[in-house]
Amino acid sequence: MLATFLKNTWPLFLGLAFLMLGNGLQGTLISWRATYEGFSASTTGLIMTGYYAGFLAGSVYTPKMVSEVGYIRVFAALASLASTAVLLQILFITPENWFFMRVITGFCFAGTYVVVESWLNAAADNNSRGQMLSFYMLVSYGSMAGGQWLINLAPPSGFSLFVLASILLSLALVPILIRKIDVPEVDTQSKITIKELYKIAPAGVCGLFVAAIAHGAMFGMGAVYAIEVGLEVSEIALFMSSFIALGALAQWPLGWISDQIDRRLVLMGSGIAATGLCLALSLIEATNWQFHVLFAMLGAVSLPMYSIAIAHTNDRLKPEQMAGASSTLVLVLGIGSILGPTISGYLLSTFNTIGYLIHIGVTHSIITASMIYYIFKRDAVIDEEQGHYQVVPARFTGVVMEAIAQEAEESIETEEE
Repeated sequence: MLATFLKNTWPLFLGLAFLMLGNGLQGTLISWRATYEGFSASTTGLIMTGYYAGFLAGSVYTPKMVSEVGYIRVFAALASLASTAVLLQILFITPENWFFMRVITGFCFAGTYVVVESWLNAAADNNSRGQMLSFYMLVSYGSMAGGQWLINLAPPSGFSLFVLASILLSLALVPILIRKIDVPEVDTQSKITIKELYKIAPAGVCGLFVAAIAHGAMFGMGAVYAIEVGLEVSEIALFMSSFIALGALAQWPLGWISDQIDRRLVLMGSGIAATGLCLALSLIEATNWQFHVLFAMLGAVSLPMYSIAIAHTNDRLKPEQMAGASSTLVLVLGIGSILGPTISGYLLSTFNTIGYLIHIGVTHSIITASMIYYIFKRDAVIDEEQGHYQVVPARFTGVVMEAIAQEAEESIETEEE
């Protein structure tokens, strides 16, 4: 089943891999270069915030653009613009230009993801959609982790890596634009406000929001933190890639556990583990390999929180509400992600490396405390109403959420038959 699906969609996954390789390289490269250029940690935090602000805007406005000019033109325009934005960063090295270029980059990446995800969702059917989502996450996380290692190909103090990132984004155009796949029209779904969604699933909304604050700092400022603790360029690649890779691999066992018990207990346990790891990193004088292992373990317990929080939210929603809630979940993620690098940049600048760990530790402590509160306040979802866990990428769009909603509805219909 999966083999047949991949036979028809491999150009889309190849294009996605190029996009994620370029994205993974850019994130670490910009953080490293900003520090090299003498930007303060707080300034770098604001620069990295630009990506998340642009991503949120792109997730909201791309469907409107697609409805006016079509998927092909939107993808080509955004991929080309993202490729240009990378080169403009090396031509004009100022905080103001870098912030603006990161906003553009975030907007363009969100738009290209929407197009690729729409194609994939249209190509999937009732039997292959769940497998498609899982394979999509593997390609996303795997390519993002692989992109970290590309920083070793040339000195990050030069211009070559910026050119490489631009090339990767341009290459993403080739396999996607030569593949003809029919895509559906962009539907206008009835929206659910954040307030309404919070009333339905407070633990899910709170968990997603606070996790986004933590993960915005991890992805946006992780390389800066690594530089401050004295890691070399090759070690930074290992530091970030192991964090992403272990976080991706942990999605499935933690997801399986969350299908068996109250998902809030899994979020609580993950929060406790993440807080403990931050405490260990701040108190012990870890050797180089111990430092990498501890931070990779942090990724393993923290990154699956997105998927678990969304699965819990979907458990509380009626099937017909899931698609309408998708844009609201993206908004919650976007707001949290924007706050993450800004807060961690300030704390890193003020309190050095301990400030970064305080930020990560406190956010996970808040998740732990909130889950304990909601466990006592509201009953758990009964087993018959608990849906199937689906892995969610680090930066998801409304299309992914709608695909998950479709998969959930189809699973319910199958069970009823």
